[in-house]
Amino acid sequence: MELKEFILLLARKKVTIFFIVIIFLILALILSLIKPFKYGASSQALVIQNSGNSDPYAISKSAEYLSNILAKIIYSNSFFNSVLDSGYFIDKNYFGSTVRQQMKTWNKTVSAKAINDSGIISLNIYHTDRAQAELINRAVVYTLQTKHGLYHGGGEVAIKVIDEPITSSYPVQPNLILNFGLALVLGLIFSLSYIHLFPEEKYDIKLAPKFTALATDTGLLEKLELAPAVEPIEEISEQLTAEFNENLNKLANGNSDNYDDLDFHGEVAQPGSMKNIFGKPSSDNL
Repeated sequence: MELKEFILLLARKKVTIFFIVIIFLILALILSLIKPFKYGASSQALVIQNSGNSDPYAISKSAEYLSNILAKIIYSNSFFNSVLDSGYFIDKNYFGSTVRQQMKTWNKTVSAKAINDSGIISLNIYHTDRAQAELINRAVVYTLQTKHGLYHGGGEVAIKVIDEPITSSYPVQPNLILNFGLALVLGLIFSLSYIHLFPEEKYDIKLAPKFTALATDTGLLEKLELAPAVEPIEEISEQLTAEFNENLNKLANGNSDNYDDLDFHGEVAQPGSMKNIFGKPSSDNL
């Protein structure tokens, strides 16, 4: 398919493209709403190794190694228990009662990684309660500073906080901007692929049926059983027309025997003048 033909196809299939993109955005909204909204607390800690070695490269590689080890240790069960016992009043019920539940929730709560070869550990905590997110972040940093010697044999090591915990004012998970942006891109890719593979009109996705199609679709009227209702209406109309013509002829012929209940019975009995019907006759016609 040439580019010009594809552009014309885009113009003709714009409703289909719009409908598919809307579906993807709705799915992104649903997936975002079913997840709990969480606040984020972020901080950074620097691993410093005090050794007699004067080689900067060796010191840097040692700090990088230790930061990677400690970043992985944060996810362990023993480190988790040390954080709960750090005295920062962390809600233990949030993580569940079994070890499996605790580790599953803990891995969703904490995010720690070593930044390249700098020896810096970037720490992010996500929690449904803003205050708890900051408390857990501080507890993790405190546990690193006081218990790091249990997880390595690298000699004299110090953990220095270079960025104090910063807690978000609004939930950062789920990331709505990222989710909707990804849904928009995927929706466009899917819709373009769809119209390219199925360019025929019968594969178009329409938001509503055409009005002209409904008007000319006689089979639809039969399915809805609307046709039988036409005959009684026509019969009633013909009957009313016949009665009206009959009564009009009686008035024209002066036959008013059947109209005794009319106040102007005597006035309409005289033929030959329209005033007898529409107005009171003058004295000349009496």
